Amino acid sequence: MTSSSRGTRVAGWILVPLGLVALLGALALVLGPGLRTAEPAPFGQSMTVSLPAGDAGVYVTPSDVWSQISCTAEVGGEERALRPDMTMQDLVVPQRWEARGNLAMERAGTLEITCDGPVDGGQFTVGPVVSFFTLIGAGLLGVLGAVLIVVGGVLLAVGRRRGTGTQPSSARTSW
Repeated sequence: MTSSSRGTRVAGWILVPLGLVALLGALALVLGPGLRTAEPAPFGQSMTVSLPAGDAGVYVTPSDVWSQISCTAEVGGEERALRPDMTMQDLVVPQRWEARGNLAMERAGTLEITCDGPVDGGQFTVGPVVSFFTLIGAGLLGVLGAVLIVVGGVLLAVGRRRGTGTQPSSARTSW
């Protein structure tokens, strides 16, 4: 085995795991927020959630009557309005939740929220905000991970071929 083939294989063994980590990171960015939502509550009931400082997203069950769903929220006895956010995205895991809007929590506190609408069996929940930019970042990270895996795999194959001394056979054949 030559030092060139050894270096090529080492580079391949570094790139493949880095690519896998990037793919897992992209998957966590896309699916993770849906796993960190509060226990859902049925429409018409109140939910109390302790939240850290920052933005909190409000999500409802899929509905064709979007304009007829209303949510009211209170933080520390003060009524707060949901902010519509055109970059906020739906959650898909463990079930599909439609983004309704978000709340800015200046500091950690307790949120009391109620959502209601004409949806049989409708539910709502509160969780992390997933923006359009988060999805773009996850997509770019996923592409980077795939490229690293492919390049690492090619380097492993080239290093193996060089290390065994095999060269590609000639395209010429004799009859």
